[in-house]
Amino acid sequence: MTKSFELPFRAGEAPTIGEQPPQLQFSDLGPDSIKLALIEWAFSSFPNVREHETMISVKESRALWLDEGIQEAHVDAFMPPAGSREFCHLHQDGSVHAVVNIPIEQQIVNKKWGVRHMYYDRGVKEMLVYAPRNEDELTVMKRIIVESYRYASGDLETDIAS
Repeated sequence: MTKSFELPFRAGEAPTIGEQPPQLQFSDLGPDSIKLALIEWAFSSFPNVREHETMISVKESRALWLDEGIQEAHVDAFMPPAGSREFCHLHQDGSVHAVVNIPIEQQIVNKKWGVRHMYYDRGVKEMLVYAPRNEDELTVMKRIIVESYRYASGDLETDIAS
C-alpha cells in the first residue's frame, strides 16, 4: 500500500486537451524552465528506470521505463502494448501520462490535476496529468510520478519527489 498521499486542489480552469488521440494539452502550459526542470528530474531520479522511446504516445514523448529485471508490482502498472515497461511518459507540452493506483486516480480527477485517458474504458489505464505552471505545481507533478514509479516497482521506500 502507498504511503499516505493527498493532493491539494489545482487552481484555475482545466486546460484544453485533445479530443482525439494523441491526448495532449493545448492551453495553460507552463514556462519552458518548468518543463526542462521536470525532464531533468524525471530522467535522473529513479533507480532501475531508464529513458526509453514511448510505445504508445507521439514519438517526441519520452518514457520512463522500469528495467526488465525488476519484478512488476502490479500487472496493470504499465501502458500498452503488452510487455511494455512504460509506466509514465512526458509530452513536449509539459503534461504527462502516468499509471497510478485507483485512489490516486480519483484524487487526480477530483482535485482537478488531470483526467483519465480517453481510452481508459478500453484498457488504457493512464491518467493525463496537466502540465505544471509553476514550482508548486512541479512539486505536485513529481509526487504523482513518484506514485506511478511506486505502483510499477513496488518500491515504497524511495522518496525522490523534491
